[in-house]
Amino acid sequence: MTASPTDDDASPEHRIRELAKELSHARSELAEAREQQAASAEILRVISSSLMDLQRVLADIAASAARLCDAYDASIFQVDTTLRGAGPSFSSILPSDGDGLYLVAYHGPISSTAHGRPLKPGIVTAHTTLDRRTIQVTDLQAETDAYPESSELTRRECHLSLLDVPLIRAGVAIGAIVIRRTEVRPFTDQEVELLKTFAAQAVIAIENTRLLNELRKSLQQQTAIGRRAQSH
Repeated sequence: MTASPTDDDASPEHRIRELAKELSHARSELAEAREQQAASAEILRVISSSLMDLQRVLADIAASAARLCDAYDASIFQVDTTLRGAGPSFSSILPSDGDGLYLVAYHGPISSTAHGRPLKPGIVTAHTTLDRRTIQVTDLQAETDAYPESSELTRRECHLSLLDVPLIRAGVAIGAIVIRRTEVRPFTDQEVELLKTFAAQAVIAIENTRLLNELRKSLQQQTAIGRRAQSH
C-alpha cells in the first residue's frame, strides 16, 4: 500500500526533518541576537572611550545599523548642528524648529544630494523629525503625493524602501537616523526596534558631547576669571 501524504507528514522521518529545521532556525535567531548584543555593547564601549570624538561614535552607529538591519546604507542627521573649533566634535545642538537637517554620519555608497535635508513637508526625514515619530515607507517611488521631494530623490539615488527613526532628547527631536534598501522590501518589526536602539545610543553620544563641551566652556570661563582676579 502506498503511504498517503497525511501518513508521510506524521512519519518519524518527517518529524525529524521539521525538528531539524526548527533547530536551525533557532540557532540562526540566537546567532543574530548575539551579534546585535555584541554590536550594541561595542557602541556603548566606544561612547565611553571616545567622549570627545562624536563623529567616530556616530559613524560606528551608522555602520552597525546598516549591517544588522540588512540595509543599503545608513545616515544620521541632526537639526541645525554646527561644527565649531578645530576638533571633530559637534558643540552646538540647537532647537528642533530650525530650517535644516545636516548629515553628521553615514555608512554606504552616497551621492552628494544626501548631505542635507530641509525641514519642510514632502521629505520623509523632515516629517520624522518634526512629528517625532518613526516612519517606514515600503516603496518611496510610489509616494509622490505624501513625500514628493523624497520620491524624486529616490529616483535619482535608486533606493526604494526606507525607515526613519527620530533622535529624541528631553522630548525634543534633534535629528533622525535613516536606513534604506535598493529594493521594495519592508523592514521587519525586529529591525525597527533595533534601529530605535541605535537612535537612543546616538542621542546618548550627542548628549555626552554636549555636556562635556558645556563643562569645558565653564572651566575655561572660571580659569579666565581666576587669572583676571590674580592680575589685580
